[in-house]
Amino acid sequence: MQQFEFSDISRMLTPILERNGGDASRLLQVLLEVQDACHFIPAEAIDRIAAHFDVPRVNVEGVAGFYSFLSTRPVGEYRVLFSGNITDQMLGKEHLMQYLCNKLWVEPGKVSEDGLVSVASTSCTGMCDQGPAALVNGWPLTNLDRNRLDLISEMIRARKPVAEWPPMLFETVDNLRRTDVLLGEPL
Repeated sequence: MQQFEFSDISRMLTPILERNGGDASRLLQVLLEVQDACHFIPAEAIDRIAAHFDVPRVNVEGVAGFYSFLSTRPVGEYRVLFSGNITDQMLGKEHLMQYLCNKLWVEPGKVSEDGLVSVASTSCTGMCDQGPAALVNGWPLTNLDRNRLDLISEMIRARKPVAEWPPMLFETVDNLRRTDVLLGEPL
C-alpha cells in the first residue's frame, strides 16, 4: 500500500484546491483530480479537503465512498471496472473478467504486485445495451470479448495512455429508436 507523508499530500493538493477555489460544489472535481494524481484518495487528503471546504469530514468520505470510480484504497495505475448488472452478467462478464485477470496476473478486486492494474466489478457503467462493458480509468469500453481484452491487456502492459488506445474500443452506438414523448400517452 502506498504511503503518503502529509507534506506530499499538501504539495499535491495545493494546486488542485487553488484551481477549484473554495466552492464546495467542486468537491467531486477535486476528488477526481486527487484520484488521478494518487490512484486513490488518501485519508490525509480527505482531512485537508474537508478543512478547505469547511465541511464535515464525513461529507467528503460520503462522496468518495459513493462513486465506484473513486477509491479510498490504492488501486492500479490502470483501474478496470467491469459492469456487474444482470445484462452484462448474462453476456459473460464473469468469464471475461477472469480472462483479463489471468492475462494481467492480477486477482479480481486486488491491485497487481507492481501496482500497474486493478480489476474489479462495479454495479453499472451505463452501457448495458452495448455490453459486456467496463470502465478503464473512467473511459467506457463496450462490446468486450477475448480479442478486445487481449488488445487491452497489451496496452496496459505497455503502459500506453488510455487516451491513445484505439478508438474502436470506446465506440458507442445510439440505440434510441424513438425520441418523442413516451409517458403520458395511452399504450
